[in-house]
Amino acid sequence: MSAEGVKNIIWGMPTVFLILVIGIYFTFRSGWFPIVGIKEITKRTLGSLKKSNEKDGDTKTKGGVTPFMAVATAIGGTVGVGSIVGVGYAIATGGAGSIFWMWVSGFFGMMIKYAEVAIAVNHRKKTEKGFAGGAMYCLSSFGYKKLGVLFCFLCIFASFGVGNLAQTNAVSLILDDIGVSPIITAALLSFFFSLIIFGGQQKIAKISSVVVPLVSLVYLSCSLYIILLFLPQIPAAFGNIFGEAFGFTAAVGGFSGALISRAIRVGFARGVFSNEAGMGSSPIAHAAAEDATPHTQGMWGITEIFIDTFVVSTITGLILLCAGTTEVGELFHHCFGYYGRPLLAVLLTVFAFASMISWCFYSEGCIIFLSKKKVYLSLYRVIAVFAAFAGALVSVTVIWDMADILNGLMIFPNLFLLFIRRHEITKRG
Repeated sequence: MSAEGVKNIIWGMPTVFLILVIGIYFTFRSGWFPIVGIKEITKRTLGSLKKSNEKDGDTKTKGGVTPFMAVATAIGGTVGVGSIVGVGYAIATGGAGSIFWMWVSGFFGMMIKYAEVAIAVNHRKKTEKGFAGGAMYCLSSFGYKKLGVLFCFLCIFASFGVGNLAQTNAVSLILDDIGVSPIITAALLSFFFSLIIFGGQQKIAKISSVVVPLVSLVYLSCSLYIILLFLPQIPAAFGNIFGEAFGFTAAVGGFSGALISRAIRVGFARGVFSNEAGMGSSPIAHAAAEDATPHTQGMWGITEIFIDTFVVSTITGLILLCAGTTEVGELFHHCFGYYGRPLLAVLLTVFAFASMISWCFYSEGCIIFLSKKKVYLSLYRVIAVFAAFAGALVSVTVIWDMADILNGLMIFPNLFLLFIRRHEITKRG
C-alpha cells in the first residue's frame, strides 16, 4: 500500500470523528472556557508577558526553562511551515472548504490542547535539570508504561517527519525558486541545525523565545499588507471557504459529497499538523517550565492554537484565495516584486528552524524518559541532522504523506490518556 493510502486510512473519518468528539466533550465540560474565559486567558497569557520577562532573570539562575521559553518552544513547533506552506497544500488538495474544517479542528482543539497541557504539568516529575513531563510520564504513572514507551517512539519518529523532513523540504522548494540548489540548502540547513541542537534543551528553549515572536510579527505584517491589496476579494474568499466546506461549488454546479468529505479530512489533517492539538507533543515543553501551573499553562495552550490556526493559518488562507494561487512564494513575488521570494525564503527558513528545534526538544524529552544514557541523545541528534539534509532533496508529496502518517499515529495513545484522566478537566479549569 502506498504512503497516501496509509495516510487516508489513518486520517479517515473515524479519526476525525474521534478528535471532534473529544474536543466537544472537553469544550462542554469546561463550560465553553475558550469563549467565556477569553478575558482571563488573555490576561494570564499575552497580558502577562512583561511579568514573565521580569521573572526570567530569577528562573535562569536555576538552570531551568521559564514559562515563556516553554511557550515559545511550543509555538515554534506549531506556527511556521504548517501554517504557511501547509495551508497552501490544504487548499490545493482539499479545496477552500478545508480552511473551514481547519477552523473547526482548531476551535475544539483548544480544549484538547488545554487538557493535555494541564494534565502533563499536573503529573510532571522533578529531575536534576528541572521538570520533565508529557504523555509518556503520565501514562507510566497510571500503569500504562508500555503505552508511554510507544508514545515516545512515535514522537521521535514524528520529529523526523514534521520536525525535519517537511521543514527543510519547504525551505528547499522556496530557495530553489530563487536559484539556490537543493544540495546547498540541505548542507547549510543541516550544518546550522547541528550547531543548535547539540547545545541541549535549554539552548533550544532560549533560541525559540527570541526568534519565534520576532519572525511571526514580520510574517503577519507582510500578510496584512497583502490583505489590504486584495481587500475587495475578501468577501468572495470567505464565500468560497463556507461554500466548499459544505460541498457546494460552482465547479460542479451544485453539491458534491466527495468535495465535503475531502475538505473535512484534509482540513483536520492540516489543522492537527499545524497546531498539534491531540498529538501530545507541545505538553512536553510546557511541562518543563519552572513555576508553571496546570491552569495557566493550559491557557497558554489555548493561545497557541488561536495564534496558529485563527491568526497565521487564516490570514495565509485568505491571501492565497484572494490571489487565486496555492503557492505562497508566487504570492509574495506578485506583491513584493523581486524581493518577494527572498523575503519569504528568509521567513520560512527561520520558521523551519524554530519547528525543527522545537521537535528536537520534544524528542529529547522522550529519549530521556526511555534512557538516561547520553549516547542515545547524541545518536538522535546525528539522525535528526541527516533527516534535515535528506528532507531538502526528496519529493514534496511523499514528505507530507509521511508527516501526516506519523502525526496521526501519535494521536491515539495521547487521546487515550485524555480519556482516562478526563475528570481532571473541570468547569473551573
